[in-house]
Amino acid sequence: MFTGITQTIGRVTRISQPTAQTMRLQVTAPDRFFETCAIGDSIMIDGICLTIVTRTADTATFEIMQPTYTTTIVQEYQLGQTVNLEKAMLATGRFDGHIVSGHVDGLAQVVQVTQITTTVLLTFKPGQPILLQQIVPKGAVTISGVSLTVVACHADTFTIGLIPHTLTHTTLGQLQVGDNVNLETDILAKYLMGAIHE
Repeated sequence: MFTGITQTIGRVTRISQPTAQTMRLQVTAPDRFFETCAIGDSIMIDGICLTIVTRTADTATFEIMQPTYTTTIVQEYQLGQTVNLEKAMLATGRFDGHIVSGHVDGLAQVVQVTQITTTVLLTFKPGQPILLQQIVPKGAVTISGVSLTVVACHADTFTIGLIPHTLTHTTLGQLQVGDNVNLETDILAKYLMGAIHE
C-alpha cells in the first residue's frame, strides 16, 4: 500500500525489451534512495507498483509484464525520463495522502493546462469514460503516483490543481497538453460503485 506522496524523483537510466510487450527497467534515484530496500520490495513508479529484482544504493531494476506494459505509460518511457518514486508504506508510517494500491485503472490525457497565479490547473480526459463514475469533486485521485484532490468534474473530463510544492517535487509540473498519465481512482469509490451496480 502507498499514500501517493512522492518521496523523490528518479530517472530512467536503462530500458531493455526481452519481448515486444515486456520491459526491464532501471531507475536511478538521488540520495541513495534504494539503500534501505531489499530484493522483492515494492516501489511505486509513476503510480505503478513494481518489484525490485536487482538494486544498488542508487539504482533499482524492475521487470514489467502484461498487462502493465500495454495499460500504463511505461511503453512511452525514454532514457533520461523523470519518474515519481514512493516506497511502500510502513505500518508505523504517517498517512499523509490517501490509500493508493499502485494498480493503475487506465490512462488519462492532459487536455488543458491553466495557470492561475502560483497554481496550475490540469484537466484530464480518461481513456475509459466509465472511470469518471469513480471521480467526484473534492474526492481523491492518483495521477502518475501523486495523491491529488479533484477540483471539478465535467461531462468527460476532470480537473485537479497543483500547488508550487507539488510542481517542484513531482514530475507533474512538466505535463503538457497531449501527454498521458497513469490514473488510479479512489479505492472507496471503487467499492461504492461496485455495491451500486450489484
